[in-house]
Amino acid sequence: MTTSSSTFDGDPGAATLARISTEFDAIARQMSTVSAEFAELRRIVESPSAPTGERSPEQAQAGPVTPPPAAPAPSAPMAGSAMPTPTVSTPPVRQQPPAWAPPGRPPNQGTYPQRPPAPSRPIPHPAYAPVTRPPSAPPPPRPPARPLSERVAAAAERGLIGKILATAGVGVTLIGIALLLVLAAQAGILRPEFRVAGGAMLATALVGTAIWLRRKPDGRIGAIATAATGIAAGYLDVLAATKIYEWLPIVAGLTVAGIVAAGGLVLAYRWRSEHLGLLVVVPLIVLGPMLTGGLDMTLIAFMVVLAAASAWVQWGRDWIWLHTVRLAAPTIPLTVVGLAALGGTSTTNTGFQFAGAALVVIVLGFAGALVAMPTTRFRELFAGLASATTIPVLFAGAVLDTAGAVALQAAVAVLVIGVAVTCSAVRTEHFELPDVVAQIWTATSLVVLFVAILVCFDGTVAVSAVLGLATVTALVARAWSATSLVLLAGSTVIWGIGFAALLDDMPPYVLAQARLVEDNASLSILVGSMLAAVGAIAIAVGWTRLTAGDLARVAYAAAGVVVVYAVTAISVNAGVLFAGADGFLGGHVVATTCWVVLAGAALAFARRHTGNERTAAVTGGLVLVAAAMAKLFLFDLATLDGIFRVLVFIVTGLILLGLGAWYARALQGERVPGSPTTTPGADTPVRPS
Repeated sequence: MTTSSSTFDGDPGAATLARISTEFDAIARQMSTVSAEFAELRRIVESPSAPTGERSPEQAQAGPVTPPPAAPAPSAPMAGSAMPTPTVSTPPVRQQPPAWAPPGRPPNQGTYPQRPPAPSRPIPHPAYAPVTRPPSAPPPPRPPARPLSERVAAAAERGLIGKILATAGVGVTLIGIALLLVLAAQAGILRPEFRVAGGAMLATALVGTAIWLRRKPDGRIGAIATAATGIAAGYLDVLAATKIYEWLPIVAGLTVAGIVAAGGLVLAYRWRSEHLGLLVVVPLIVLGPMLTGGLDMTLIAFMVVLAAASAWVQWGRDWIWLHTVRLAAPTIPLTVVGLAALGGTSTTNTGFQFAGAALVVIVLGFAGALVAMPTTRFRELFAGLASATTIPVLFAGAVLDTAGAVALQAAVAVLVIGVAVTCSAVRTEHFELPDVVAQIWTATSLVVLFVAILVCFDGTVAVSAVLGLATVTALVARAWSATSLVLLAGSTVIWGIGFAALLDDMPPYVLAQARLVEDNASLSILVGSMLAAVGAIAIAVGWTRLTAGDLARVAYAAAGVVVVYAVTAISVNAGVLFAGADGFLGGHVVATTCWVVLAGAALAFARRHTGNERTAAVTGGLVLVAAAMAKLFLFDLATLDGIFRVLVFIVTGLILLGLGAWYARALQGERVPGSPTTTPGADTPVRPS
């Protein structure tokens, strides 16, 4: 319908109504366009293989698609009018869709911006698109192995060849110097003065050459090897003058050799070369016995001086290998001397020197470990090396007499445990002894004490002493928390050895025969049995405190068995010692009575505990009662006679009656929160208020 703008000039309401109608018409066309777009999008999603412009069979049956007419643009209000009046124009002429519009879709006349032509086939929806993975790259080929010539050349570039040649040169040169000093003396070549002087001049020249080489840009390796050769030649020369030609007393010769070694270690310290320090010490350990004619106390004393003179070189240097060699130099010869004495070699007049040298080496080892402890990365190794210096002391019983050996071993054990205790208690900002170090040293002290007991005592007395050591150690483990586990483990091992020896001296089957008990009974068996029982209880309590679960139950069960055996052994042996054959019978009466008493003690323990402890105690008490009854009817009834048989039955029966009455009364009087209790004199249960 075509209407002129002047038609509504006189009717403002009609003009407003016409404008609203035109706007609603435009909105309807826009919604139709959006609906067509959504229909096309759904068709693409459901049939991704169909072209975008193709119509579905349902759409073809519905008829051709007629694009909606475009909405006319509203006219602008006329200037100067009091109220804007829209101008209604004639409907626009339908235009042809542009070339880029897809077929079957109405063109958007001015609503959407221009866009490029759509592709001939639609882009698949991501949910239906095939997943393509990039091909995996093949692994890089392994580089071919370098030939031997190239590897040798690379080692030469790193300086390895130079080090090997220099080290070989050190060994060969020192062998030549040793031949000069020893073989020349045997063959009578040159006078002794020329030999010693030639060795000293050669040593000095080598050290001077090393200092000159060190100043060169690439002379470090050669300087280290040359200096090591010169220094080793120097104290080989001093050792020859002291031992072969006897020009110097032992003390003077050792002093000069220590000065030479200290000079070499000064160079190693200033050049920051642990390699040089090793080349100073190792050749002496290998070639020293060649000049002394074997292992003797002179060589050992020289090694001790060398270890003492080189102790300062560890200051500010974490040189674990040099520290190991320093301590091994005197420790190994001392151990060899102890083993030789153990094998039967005479060590007359060497006991005092052996003890003194061993003490000095131990002090050096532990002092060096304490000094290095705050800064070293190898705390456990330093602690282990310090403990290794006590190995010669373990053979002191073969070198010294019994009193001297025990005194030396006891002193070392007290020294080691004292250092561990003191350093564990003293914790400062700059020093704190790790628990693992204290544990290592505690174990070392236990081993030394154990050996001292074996040296000091023998026979059944040694068994009692070993069990006593185990008991004391288990009790100490409760107070010293830092090393409780080590102390408890050590006491368990020592107690096991002692208890095995006790069983060997007094097997259980011996206790059933009077004649065998009379042959083996002794006061040490009584003391050992008592210590075995106390030690078993202390160890069981200790393991229960540190652990839980099955280990604790096993510890208590084992302790119970040991206590039963110990009570029986004490009763029977004491009876035999004091009354002979009659004492054997009386001892078994006391043993059976004690079994029942122990069962009552276990049940009393159960009344004061709950949970697993109560269950274990009740079970143990009942088992012990059953064992006592079995012993009463199977052994006592057949073995005992006369008054002893009567006594054992009467006493055991009375104890069982009293135990049963007490346990029933304890159950009756037990107070459980929330449960009814019985008041005295009352016939009905009353709940507590």
